[in-house]
Amino acid sequence: MAHILIAYVLWLVGGTWGLHHFYLGRDRQAFIWWATFGGCFGLGWFRDLWRIPEYIFAANRDKGYMREFEHKRIYYSTPPFNVVRFCGELILGWSFGVLVRLCVPEEHAYEGIGWLICVTVPPLATALGVHVVANEKPCRASFYWPLVGALCGIPWLIYDSGSIHYSSILAAIFVNWKGVQWNPEVGNNRPFCRRFLCLVFCCLLYSTMWGVAIYQTASITTKDGEEIPLREAIPNFFNSPAWAEMKESLKQLYKFYQVHGFERLWEEFVEKLDPAGEAHAYKVLNIKENATEKQIKTSYRKLVKEWHPDKHTDPTKKAEAQEKFMEIQRAYEILSKIQSKRMKMNTRDRRKEEDYDQKGRKKRMKDEF
Repeated sequence: MAHILIAYVLWLVGGTWGLHHFYLGRDRQAFIWWATFGGCFGLGWFRDLWRIPEYIFAANRDKGYMREFEHKRIYYSTPPFNVVRFCGELILGWSFGVLVRLCVPEEHAYEGIGWLICVTVPPLATALGVHVVANEKPCRASFYWPLVGALCGIPWLIYDSGSIHYSSILAAIFVNWKGVQWNPEVGNNRPFCRRFLCLVFCCLLYSTMWGVAIYQTASITTKDGEEIPLREAIPNFFNSPAWAEMKESLKQLYKFYQVHGFERLWEEFVEKLDPAGEAHAYKVLNIKENATEKQIKTSYRKLVKEWHPDKHTDPTKKAEAQEKFMEIQRAYEILSKIQSKRMKMNTRDRRKEEDYDQKGRKKRMKDEF
């Protein structure tokens, strides 16, 4: 039995990922919400605010809901046209088609096998997206009609491989014109594990496609303004000195873990992250990490004089000096605070030791008497 309170809690907490739909047995709609960020960027999620009670009745096979559903099936031979469902078919169909199109690099999209893929495969993906929405209960549809509609959009794709919206529109029109029927099944009788694994597989497949699309089409802009494709930048990164240093650091951490265990490894890792900014502050002041308070003050005074903004007249150099001056000030403040805390801790520890020694001496004196 589905409970309305649980459904609304899941809607509030994980509604944009379709969590409440999965709870109510509406697995397709859960995937649609997950794939479109809450049903077209939160619009569907907001609409669910007043739709959840009806979904609860359907999930529980409420007698009143079942009577009304049977009456609709008798009165309407096919499900009436639904604007929201039609828009959902357009959006998911278009997004599937665009996703597949992005998986082909732009330089290969206008010739040879790349052009053929851009013309033939996106309509199939578009038809699949339309088919997913068209089969959300209480409706069902075959894959034939959205596929026919999507293939009718190929002439526009031949002219321009980016014109996927024509296939999406035609697929949605065809499936609503000929393909939609009533789905007599109410609720969801499939085992939980099967439903969960199927949904996870679909989400992983969709995420993988987006990963491929980003890998093939994204680019990185260098400081010279040159755009380097991500698929070229990633192999170059694995050959870079930065990656070699990272691998060496990971090897050292693993060796450290083998000798000292996880707890000391975590302490070492946190220290390397430098959350307090101590290591960076030492670097800014150009001193060693074990420097004394006197050495810190000496280096600070020297650098403050060197980088004081008033020593520069050129606006560019003055701005650079101002930034460096502020960085030196921050570094000195960080080290001063850390030194002060350590002095207090050392004083407190010495007092504890002295108190412990005094208690020990008193105890020994009592034992002697």
